[in-house]
Amino acid sequence: MGGIIGILLAALLAVSAAYVIMRIRLRKLTRQAEDFLTVGGQPLAFSVREDALAPVHNAIAELENRVLLSKELQAEECRRTSDLTADISHQLKTPLAALKLYCELDDGAHLEDELAQIERMEKLIYALLRLERLCADGYSFTFAEHDIGEIIREAWSGVSAAWPERKLSVEGNAIIRCDEKWMSEVFGNLFKNACEHTADGGMIRVFMETTNSAFYCTVEDDGGGVDPKELPYLFERFYRAASRETKGSGLGLAIVREIIERHHGSVHAENTQSGLRIVISIPLLNLAKS
Repeated sequence: MGGIIGILLAALLAVSAAYVIMRIRLRKLTRQAEDFLTVGGQPLAFSVREDALAPVHNAIAELENRVLLSKELQAEECRRTSDLTADISHQLKTPLAALKLYCELDDGAHLEDELAQIERMEKLIYALLRLERLCADGYSFTFAEHDIGEIIREAWSGVSAAWPERKLSVEGNAIIRCDEKWMSEVFGNLFKNACEHTADGGMIRVFMETTNSAFYCTVEDDGGGVDPKELPYLFERFYRAASRETKGSGLGLAIVREIIERHHGSVHAENTQSGLRIVISIPLLNLAKS
C-alpha cells in the first residue's frame, strides 16, 4: 500500500518539478522586460522617421516584440504544463478514492497509517490544482475595499481551532483594495504555517501599516527561524526548510506568493531573534486590475 502511494506522489512531484524549472527561468525576466519596454500600456511601434534616433527606437521595438513573443510562448507552456498537472491530478483522484474506501471498510488497525497518507495525498492534489490554476490565471479576482483586520480575524478563527494553545496578537489596521476571499486564504496559509512551528503557549504576531503608496504587513512566529540560505526558497512549491519539520503539503507559501503577486505586491521571509517573519507589501494604486 505504501509503495502505491509513493508512486502516486512521485508522479505529482515529477510534473511539478518540470513546471518549477520553466517558471524560474522565464517569469521574472518576462515581467520586468515587459514593464520596462511598454510605454503607456501600449507596445512600441516601429518608426520610419529619417533621423538619428530611428535605429535606436526600432532596435528597442524589435527587442520588445521578442519579449512579448517570449511571454506568449511562456503563457502557452504554462497552460500546457498546468493542464498536464491537472489531468494527472484528476486521474489520481479515482484510485485514491478507491484506496481510501478500502481502508475505511477494513477494521485492521494497521491501515490507519495508510488512511492518513491517502488523506494527505488528497489535500496535496487539491492544493496543487489550486496553485496550477492560480499560475495559469485560471481564477478571477474581484477587487474592492476591505478591512484587512476583519479578514485576519476571520482567517484566524478558521485556523485556531486546530491549535488552541497558540495566541494571536494584531497591531494596526488598514482598508485596502483586494480580493477578500483570496486575501483570507493568504492569512489562513500564513497562520497554519506559523502555528505548525510555534510551541504551545506561543504567540503569532501580526503588524500592519500603510504609507502613501503601499500597505505593509508582517506575520511572525516563535518557531526558531530557518537557515538564512534557505530564505529565498521558502516560497517555492514543495520546499521544506530542513530546520522546520512540517506535515503540510509544501504548497501553502507558494500559493501565498501567487495571490500576492496577483495583487501586484511582493512577499518575502526573514529571520527574527525568535522565529520567522513573513513580510507582505502591496501597492495602494492600480489594484483594480486583475
